[in-house]
Amino acid sequence: MPVFQSFPDHGLSRRYHLKAVGCEQSAEQATDLVTEQQWHELATQWHAMANGAEKMAGQLAQDEFE
Repeated sequence: MPVFQSFPDHGLSRRYHLKAVGCEQSAEQATDLVTEQQWHELATQWHAMANGAEKMAGQLAQDEFE
């Protein structure tokens, strides 16, 4: 694991969720169905990354106490 990821970063999850929200907003403004679907797919991926970051941060925090 890279040094910069060796400690819990609870803000990382929030940043990823905010990127997902930005993608969702872009999807709402899309002028065609394909573009809208692509923005929704990106939003889904950002949310998944945010959830993974939350899980990793929680595991790292738990490991510190053991």
